[in-house]
Amino acid sequence: MDRRADLDWLRVAAFGLLILYHAAFAWSGWGWHLNSTDTLPWLAEIMRFTNRWRIPMIYMIAGGAIGLSLASHGAVGFMIDRLRRLALPLVFGVLVIVPPQIYLERRYNGQFAGSFLQWLPHAYDRGNLAWVHLWFIGYILVLSFVLLPLFLAMRTPAGRAAQDWLARTMARTQMHWLMAAPLAVAMLVLGPISRNAQYLIGDWYGLSLAALLMLYGDFVFNTPPILALLRRQCWLAVAVGCATFTALDVVIFHRMPNEHVRLFGLPVYAPLLALNMIVWLFAFIGLGSRYLTRRPPFLVQATEALYPFYMLHQTVTVAAVYGLLVFHVPALPGYLLTVLATFGVTWMIYAWGVRPWPWVRPLFGMKPLVPRAAALPGSPAAL
Repeated sequence: MDRRADLDWLRVAAFGLLILYHAAFAWSGWGWHLNSTDTLPWLAEIMRFTNRWRIPMIYMIAGGAIGLSLASHGAVGFMIDRLRRLALPLVFGVLVIVPPQIYLERRYNGQFAGSFLQWLPHAYDRGNLAWVHLWFIGYILVLSFVLLPLFLAMRTPAGRAAQDWLARTMARTQMHWLMAAPLAVAMLVLGPISRNAQYLIGDWYGLSLAALLMLYGDFVFNTPPILALLRRQCWLAVAVGCATFTALDVVIFHRMPNEHVRLFGLPVYAPLLALNMIVWLFAFIGLGSRYLTRRPPFLVQATEALYPFYMLHQTVTVAAVYGLLVFHVPALPGYLLTVLATFGVTWMIYAWGVRPWPWVRPLFGMKPLVPRAAALPGSPAAL
């Protein structure tokens, strides 16, 4: 599969930001597994800013990657690959990686006093069994199969012709900004009836938003006229993103909870939120397509490590926060130490416990090891 440097750069940046984001939770004043009474309000402001586009960006990247994967695997190969690289790691993660997080949460909150071995018989009880941060894998897995007919239709000659016409029309008329409209409609129509956010069943708004963004990703990353348009307008998108977030932050986010609904109503809030989301996505995609075109060795290594890092990092983060809170470490050094511990310990587990072992790699969605000689330039494994 011919890799896209900009896609990989954006993917690595998005998941790197995810580690910084999760490390901040305990010190932000927002509710999490473990919470410090000593907080950093500015962390919450940064998190609020990234919330508008952080997960949507990963959905769009996933959609763009699906388009490339279908081009190389075909429909049957794609479905087998999805099961192997999503379903197996999800089951392994829920059964093995997540339980220590729940144990430390229960122990810190006084809900369990024994050792981890004593707690293990209760790890899969109702109320303890959860996918926590691995919810994203479940959503991508389900939507990959649900949306597969649409992704395949976009690969047909008629589908490609329709996308090319739409892309050229958008580039000529600036109608790409209207891609915010379906996102706003989903929030308006499905938001009030949704429940169980990030738990699939009943999360109608979350599922519809993810589906739209994955289809957007396939369209945007695989239609040259749209990418060219976003490259030209990347700094304009940054300016619009700053303006719309300022409006959201000043007028809405800093009011009392739910007051924005009474003052402005969802019909005003939803379009403004959707516009802010889409312009930041346009900005980052345009900037990536314009400036992130090279694949240095770091990017190759980071791309391979990305999936294991995602699966492992939050368990390491929770363990680090638990230790820091037990010793009453102040908020700022606590946050910095959490970040360092998460990156450092996760890297050690990956480098020594995941990457070298052929039987462990599939549990983390990694491809089989390729012998060095087989990956030399010009060999079939290197193509």
